[in-house]
Amino acid sequence: MTAAAPGVPADFPDAHFGGGHPYPLYERIHAARGPVRHPSGGYWVVGTHAEVHTALTRPDLFRSRDGVLLSEIGHSYDAPPTIMHTDPPEHTRYRALVAPAFRPSVMRRLEGAVRERIGALLDPVAPGRPFDVVAELAVPLPLQVICLLLGVPEADWARFHLWSEAIVPGAAPELAEEERGALAAECARYLIGVAHERRADPRDDVISQLALAAPDGDRLTDPELAMFLIQLLVAGNETTRHAISGGLLALAGHPGQWAALRAGAAGGHTGGEDTAGGHTGPLQGAVEEILRWTSPVVYFLRTATRPVTLGGAEIAAGDRLMLLYGAANRDPAAFGPDAGRFDIARRPAVTSLAFGFGPHFCLGAALARMELGLLLAEAAARYERIETAGDPVPTASTVVTGLRRCPLVVR
Repeated sequence: MTAAAPGVPADFPDAHFGGGHPYPLYERIHAARGPVRHPSGGYWVVGTHAEVHTALTRPDLFRSRDGVLLSEIGHSYDAPPTIMHTDPPEHTRYRALVAPAFRPSVMRRLEGAVRERIGALLDPVAPGRPFDVVAELAVPLPLQVICLLLGVPEADWARFHLWSEAIVPGAAPELAEEERGALAAECARYLIGVAHERRADPRDDVISQLALAAPDGDRLTDPELAMFLIQLLVAGNETTRHAISGGLLALAGHPGQWAALRAGAAGGHTGGEDTAGGHTGPLQGAVEEILRWTSPVVYFLRTATRPVTLGGAEIAAGDRLMLLYGAANRDPAAFGPDAGRFDIARRPAVTSLAFGFGPHFCLGAALARMELGLLLAEAAARYERIETAGDPVPTASTVVTGLRRCPLVVR
């Protein structure tokens, strides 16, 4: 059995997240070579790639319905607040309702609109003028794209950003808890109201699709509609936003890799059908490495359904497991001894867990890859260099890691 956790200090996770990735802590967790017990929280911390992968792919052993965040320990729900809180077969039924909205054919139809949005956002970015990549690019692009997919009016997009920030714990520390709750409720009312409108006047968008869905002969209830739509809003923009800003910051800090990316794109290594917006070669490598490197989702919980051995640890039925995606994505056992180095030429034998894996694999993974790939291709065509122009400001969230502000300059 793994020792009772020299790898996890008592002030974990609050003192180690919310200020960027806790890389030294990840190294300590990797050194333990398996799950380690939190000294006071009572849950297991899992940060090795093989064990996180196992927990994600075995919902029969590690379920989601008891909560996916530390703040949910001890709470129960009459109905699942998100699809992430469900397990098969309920999860399979729910997922089938929304999966058609993310089919490859839908992504291809959306590609032109995404290119237009990228061009419009990059046009004001003048060479030599410092700009905040978060506010001017990373926030608006995925928010605009998910709103297009949902089918909400452009006039309401700014409000959607505030709602999304309020819903993610720690994403907007300036908001009091009461204000966050009021904004989340406002978002739910808005989305349910639009869904009711779509039942009377359907359109070619995700809200109409869900509003008219009747999987068991009955339409989705208002709480179910809110569950779906709020998760799509948050998952569709928060994680992509942090991959964009963190990825461009990484490339700014590695000018040789930006040059290699530009050379590959200019040399025509951008054709072919794949998951990076139709790009291959250095561009695809950059997309995948950015996702691995940034790992915007910090963790989700699972609960053991019965006694099980995981990575040498004896897990009891009912034990909680904190699956650390960022730690798994920097595990030297999976990505090699240089796992802590940013390298767009990396071609690992295992897949990154940035989007999870198994039944809960992110539905919007193809959309995020497309946005990131198209953005990198356009930026590579426009800019010879990307440089930092000030100190980045990290998020304060222990759930989603990323940047609140990141000054860059292009040349």
